[in-house]
Amino acid sequence: MCGILGIVAQPGEQVDIDRSALTAMRDEMLSRGPDGAGIFENRNLAFAHRRLAIRDLTGGHQPWVSDDGNCVLVYNGEIYNDDALRDELTAAGHRFKSRCDTEVVMEAYRRWGTQCVQHLRGMFALGIYDFQTDRLFLARDRFGIKPLYFSMVGRDLVFASSVAAILRHPRVSPMPNLKVASHYLTTFRVTLGRETMYDGIQQLQPAEYLIAEEGRKEIVRYWQPPQKSNEPIDYESAAAELDTTLQESVRCHLASDVPVGAFVSGGVDSNTILSMMQTSQTSGLKAFCGGGDEASPDFTYARRCASHFDCDYDEVHVDAGDYLESWQHLVAQQRLPLSTPTDVIIYRLAERMKQHVGVALGGEGADELLCGYAVQHWSGRDFTAGQSLQAGRYKGTPLEADQARESLLQQYGRLQFGSEGDHYLALNSLIPTTVKPQLLQPWAWQLAEDDHCMRGHYDRMFGDRDGEHSHRKQAAVIHQVNLEALLSRLDRSTMAAGLEARVPYADHVLVDKMFRLPMRYKIDVAEHELAPHLSSASLQQRGSLRSKRLLRTIAQRRLPSELASRKKASFPTPVASWFAGAWQPWVQQTLMTSPFARNLFQAEPLAELAANPAAAGMWLWPIVNLAVWGDQEFAAA
Repeated sequence: MCGILGIVAQPGEQVDIDRSALTAMRDEMLSRGPDGAGIFENRNLAFAHRRLAIRDLTGGHQPWVSDDGNCVLVYNGEIYNDDALRDELTAAGHRFKSRCDTEVVMEAYRRWGTQCVQHLRGMFALGIYDFQTDRLFLARDRFGIKPLYFSMVGRDLVFASSVAAILRHPRVSPMPNLKVASHYLTTFRVTLGRETMYDGIQQLQPAEYLIAEEGRKEIVRYWQPPQKSNEPIDYESAAAELDTTLQESVRCHLASDVPVGAFVSGGVDSNTILSMMQTSQTSGLKAFCGGGDEASPDFTYARRCASHFDCDYDEVHVDAGDYLESWQHLVAQQRLPLSTPTDVIIYRLAERMKQHVGVALGGEGADELLCGYAVQHWSGRDFTAGQSLQAGRYKGTPLEADQARESLLQQYGRLQFGSEGDHYLALNSLIPTTVKPQLLQPWAWQLAEDDHCMRGHYDRMFGDRDGEHSHRKQAAVIHQVNLEALLSRLDRSTMAAGLEARVPYADHVLVDKMFRLPMRYKIDVAEHELAPHLSSASLQQRGSLRSKRLLRTIAQRRLPSELASRKKASFPTPVASWFAGAWQPWVQQTLMTSPFARNLFQAEPLAELAANPAAAGMWLWPIVNLAVWGDQEFAAA
């Protein structure tokens, strides 16, 4: 893992930055690459790099220049099929001088051009400048495991692994993007499509590449999850395929020249990964769990799993005071609000793990790929049922239609949704659009465009899957939206401690196979005469939804039954109780004295939130984060 940075001027022009400012921008990413640094300057560009040495520890220094001097590369990530690509490229006449995957990326570009991304299996964010064509090529991996931000600063294009590095540019003046801030209030996500929390700073989305040449930019999406296959496959064969392909992904992800460990939360996702790590790594396996200082069954299950696989096990307990200190530290370092309360736990756990290992495998991506969010994944059928009821086309008896209507109204308070994106937001909103005119100042709500940008973004995502059933579209959007946010926060939290996190479930070979399977293999409903006419939440309340069906099938063959059958779990974080307890004085002082919060939010609701944190619940998480971040970034503006 690394931190990458590039500044590219128009052909014939000079980059408008001096060496000391360039170095300062690069070193904003010190935690991402504490093991080395480099700078390359030539003609109209400056590339810089911070290195975290994981493979080929003595080679692989960047920026990397091709043998003929025609191309220069900065790259952050790991390519897991680099040996196979090296053999293929060698057979085609390419010559290699190192074992590092950086050189493989360079030679892949020289052979296949922009289509090199189709050949890469792994996680990556990269920038290549081709002096022959005066063309900049940026690319991000299929799932957004590695971040890549960019901005136009004057006539220069600037890109980096972190917004903090771009903000360090002497001619960048930060301004908040209130469309994204409003989206953050609703979803905890610090981006909205390509837009970030800062006006003028964008991110390349997962599975996109950017070409900049002759003053023009073009962005291309090069991959998306496949649609269902028409080739029949029985359930047992599908389970065997998941087991085999996931085991192969884990084996690839273990490639390292530094020690490798595992995140475990006690849930089936990470426990299954641990079982497969043990298959490939017979001794010295290290496992780690983290959480708040309150008692939680997650630690019990994590200990049980580590003991079953004879791991060296350690755990991190974070109390309210330590958590608050780390929260403020991360906001200052990343120059972003934190995405979820788990961010701090992951960071503190990564700090401990870094003392023992350089790489950690985790279970992120299993819920998104294998339908672990039971209500959300099944809810595409709710949208279809509501549309049918409103149009008088519901397939069922009058009694069944009444049952469906009552169930949907109980869950959503309505039957009709303006679009599939509208339905998605109704199910996945913390602070809904309907209350924001009373929460935000009128000027801020106007700049947030009344959330039209947010709704349009989700409508376009569903539109991209036209022709599929609603529940399959829902699964594809959850995989794209949730996963990118999840992996971005994992990257920020672990790289803040200099630990490389790897995610075997986010492997495109595995994803391609799983998306072609019937949905009923991943999530289904226990048989009941009313089941087809109940909403997703009603089914969940009855215990009728079976999520991650395939994963639980293979877990039952690998794990003790108490671990294989355990419900979804994550690192436990008692933030809600801390808001109403240990943090209450700090929360009240922050909200009532924050210049940014008082400018952004209306006085009366802000005072109500500060006066009663227990009633406010998790609404406080994004609101307080915005106050801390906004005061840090814009207090002097």
